[in-house]
Amino acid sequence: MKPFIFILLLSLTAKSCDETKHIYIANHLVDCEGVAPQKCMLIKEKIVDEWTTFYDQIEGFEYEEGYEYLLNVKIKIIKNPPADGSNLEYTLVEVFEKKKTEKQITLNNKWKVISMLGIDDLKINPTIQFDANEKKISGFAGCNNYFGSYDPESIQLDFSKMGMTRKMCLDMTVENTLTNHLRNVSYYKIENKVLSFYSSNDETLITCELE
Repeated sequence: MKPFIFILLLSLTAKSCDETKHIYIANHLVDCEGVAPQKCMLIKEKIVDEWTTFYDQIEGFEYEEGYEYLLNVKIKIIKNPPADGSNLEYTLVEVFEKKKTEKQITLNNKWKVISMLGIDDLKINPTIQFDANEKKISGFAGCNNYFGSYDPESIQLDFSKMGMTRKMCLDMTVENTLTNHLRNVSYYKIENKVLSFYSSNDETLITCELE
């Protein structure tokens, strides 16, 4: 009987090392550093938790960016993991939910000005383009092109040090209005795919849409 009891206890111990959990998977990947630079998923166990970087893989799970997931996974402890590997092994049990999410719109786009304070009928549409990688702003003001720099991490923008070409046009109303408003921009918001620039008095100065 003793060998049988020993085998039974060993079997129960091995099973107790396995755990099943529900985890949420975010709709996008992030840059992370493992053995080499790579892309990682973001996970959390409760909906109210903060996202954490997940460096492992989930066996049997095919991730598709642009979707949020709720999974049931089995987690197994590996007794002798590789030196550069995790001691946990994740296996997909069931996909409870796969929900498509809209891509988040950021400032890092090319925008077309559709309205400005002080102009009722905007017959020329200036543009504003943000390049987060280069930390640069550029665009068409209505007659001339302009350029400058900005901080992608800040909600506040400073257009006071913009450079511009020096061409003269017959009607400079749109360009003059735009440049004056840009000097007075305090902050911005993106809502319903519309970018709005506000003064320090919360006045809407410029409204844009994606070009």
